[in-house]
Amino acid sequence: MADGPEAIAGLGRVADAFAVVLCDVFGVLHDATRVLPAATGALGAFRAAGGTVVLVSNTAEPGRRLADALRDRGIPAAWDDLVTAADVARILLCEGASARAHHIGPARDRVLFAGLPIALTGVEDADLTVCTGYPDGDDDLDAILAVAHRRGHSLLCTNPDTCLTVGTTRLRFAGLVAERYRTLGGRVVETGKPGALIYRHALERAGRARGRLVPPERVLGIGDTAALDVLGALRAGFSALQVGDAPPLPRPACSPGRLYRMPALVW
Repeated sequence: MADGPEAIAGLGRVADAFAVVLCDVFGVLHDATRVLPAATGALGAFRAAGGTVVLVSNTAEPGRRLADALRDRGIPAAWDDLVTAADVARILLCEGASARAHHIGPARDRVLFAGLPIALTGVEDADLTVCTGYPDGDDDLDAILAVAHRRGHSLLCTNPDTCLTVGTTRLRFAGLVAERYRTLGGRVVETGKPGALIYRHALERAGRARGRLVPPERVLGIGDTAALDVLGALRAGFSALQVGDAPPLPRPACSPGRLYRMPALVW
């Protein structure tokens, strides 16, 4: 199988090969400044033909909040379910024995903890550290990470992405914090793409929507970021469709899925 992606004109050209689409949000359904209606039209057409769509996002918002935000932007609900990195983090926090967490990231991301039996504390008093984004000020970040490592914290990272340039603005994400923690020898648990946890939960949601298990070879992951959406889908045993003009990554060794490419998601 060739390493490079196969260019296709629209999702409809390959839709018959798949029962489930796991679709990214930012960069596919909207790009922060504008909604991309052809993308939701393509997802709607896939569902109308009997397919199941689950949105998969690295946002620090729980899925219910993301659904509300998409609706408020005028994006029609052309999906059956959705799962976010925040949803996966909340599941892990509920399953764990920790009751105290230190949060690294913007204050607005603390919606992740809403309704959970978790007290947010300083790093010295916490049982683990949760990183949802790059902090607004990082003067003390290295010191905080050093304390977290000394106390044996796991770092839950909701967004493994590192940075993105929008116009002339360089945005920094939680993945940069995770990289710094790994250099200290700390343990990082990624709840977002390309990690396996979020894909496992997305596939479970798809199975519930369809009323039966879905084999990986019948799943197509769609996204615009090669290192997150495409690599994660291929590592999970799915096929992948990369949208946009970013350069593709080499196919992972032993990946059984197909790799497609198009400029934007259309049917």
